[in-house]
Amino acid sequence: MTDNAREEILARIGEALGRRGGGEYVSSSPVTPARGTGSTANAAATAAESGYHHEGTHTGEGLIDLLIDRLVDYKANVHRADGDPSETIAELIGGHSSVVVPRGLDETWLRGFSGEVRVDAPGEELSVDDLDGQGGVVTASAVAIAQTGTIVLDGSDECGRRAITLVPDHHVCIVRTGDIVDIVPEAIARLDAHAPLTFISGPSATSDIELSRVEGVHGPRTLDVIILNG
Repeated sequence: MTDNAREEILARIGEALGRRGGGEYVSSSPVTPARGTGSTANAAATAAESGYHHEGTHTGEGLIDLLIDRLVDYKANVHRADGDPSETIAELIGGHSSVVVPRGLDETWLRGFSGEVRVDAPGEELSVDDLDGQGGVVTASAVAIAQTGTIVLDGSDECGRRAITLVPDHHVCIVRTGDIVDIVPEAIARLDAHAPLTFISGPSATSDIELSRVEGVHGPRTLDVIILNG
């Protein structure tokens, strides 16, 4: 790496660290321009900022279709429901004798399920052994990112604490159409940076050195996503 290239990179990093949200640039000290380039670090940062997208271009059904495409590509099972997802949920968890839900989940969503519903709540957390004995977990979500096929849980009453979505082998997650965004910056803008965020892109999976895919190693083996209209 030449001295010019090194100084250019360091100048860009320094400039980026000095910027604030919304594209405003705040610098406590001047940055030395890279030698021989004829451009300052500030110009480089401005160029980078101008190419950074804060909002996506997909809307409506196109946005939903993109999310579904990405989720399926990650081997998640995707379902659609209008207004009331209870019938779909009952079909998905009907083979389990017991499931766990966070304390804030809409109780009517489980009315079609005939098995036991265990509620995990602050001060009444289920043990790891209890969670391991559940057939599945049903939660809502905070936001879903279409471009990356990612669902985000934020530890709220509807999403629950992280452990309940990692230990059971089957996760049924409800995503409201109003919570779907196109790109990552739109999702970050909606989320509380201080919340315990969990980003989910498909069921848990890993591959060994021979690229043999194994699912369920770090979390649920099966992920069912219900896209809820209304």
